[in-house]
Amino acid sequence: MVELKKRTLDEVKALSRDEAVEIMRQAGIVGAGGGGFPTYFKWKNPQPRLIVNCTESEPGYWTDKLVHREYFDEFLTLFEAMKEVFGLEQVIMGVHFKDEEWFSRYKENTDGLYEISLVPDKYALGEEKTLIKNIFNEDKEKWVPRRVDLPDGNKRPGLPLDAGHIVQNSESLLNIYNAFFLGKPVTTKFLNVFGPELPLKCFEAPLGASATELLKLAGMDVDAGTGQYSVIDGGPYLNEMGIESLGEGDAYVRRTTNGFLVIPKGVASKEYADIKTKLPEESFVSLVDRVSGVHLPLGGRFLKPATPLISEGDEVEYEQKIGEPVDEGFSIGVWSSMEGTVSSIEDDLVAIAGGAVPHEEARAETEAEAAR
Repeated sequence: MVELKKRTLDEVKALSRDEAVEIMRQAGIVGAGGGGFPTYFKWKNPQPRLIVNCTESEPGYWTDKLVHREYFDEFLTLFEAMKEVFGLEQVIMGVHFKDEEWFSRYKENTDGLYEISLVPDKYALGEEKTLIKNIFNEDKEKWVPRRVDLPDGNKRPGLPLDAGHIVQNSESLLNIYNAFFLGKPVTTKFLNVFGPELPLKCFEAPLGASATELLKLAGMDVDAGTGQYSVIDGGPYLNEMGIESLGEGDAYVRRTTNGFLVIPKGVASKEYADIKTKLPEESFVSLVDRVSGVHLPLGGRFLKPATPLISEGDEVEYEQKIGEPVDEGFSIGVWSSMEGTVSSIEDDLVAIAGGAVPHEEARAETEAEAAR
């Protein structure tokens, strides 16, 4: 098994494709944009073009743009490495016209490997195929085919790879960088916490953290809002119900959670399609070691559950491996997103408690960091 460890650029370039794919698998990387498809599987069949989905179409979101601002050098290094490992010929960054300035540094530093492609400022269902269509406006040969013939005579829907593309979300690529160069598995998620009455916060939150606890850390009086609000896992367009009635049940940060949108109970999320949020001055606020517990899934939407490596009552460290991927189907490594005690393992869900500072102290620290 390939080890997750720190590597230099030369050491990453020296990885075989199989080794690089296995690092992604062990590190627990899936499509962070919302799809959740296991990233390692895409790279088992590398294509000549990587398309970076930078469009972040949900109203009110800022994290993708902040990721590229905060980790610009890391993206350049990753593109250089992936060119060597996977034979990339081109990296195309799909960017909304309105966000062009956010990506101007890439234009200034291009070396022929990557380019910026500006696309319309609107939300599009079937995002990958629509993004590819907008990028290759006149070159229909590079559009994803509607159907592909199979050897047995059946057909399947076309995929980006059928047109020579791999499409990746920005955060997914940053997770690849962290795994290749820093030896870091996926234990946190960048997300937006906001609502019509809740100013936006951009958090780096531990996977499995409680949505209710995040709302409190964002400054919301949850007790006063009990029964009045719903918490949407996602944005106004693409989402799932997180908490139907705040104060009755909870939701948890998933590998695909990009936002928690707090809206009045019973109101459709699309009523907030025009919601405006203000870019937070503090950028990302890390909540690592500031939450009281997490609930970590061993599997997921496309994933067979990993084999647990811990038992109830065990003490675990932050970034300790707690789940080994199985060989059957899609499966990834699972790593602890906090220090604490395994309080239960039920229905392929690992609950970890303790290890955090008291809530009020965590809230004070979060506000102090934001002020800095």
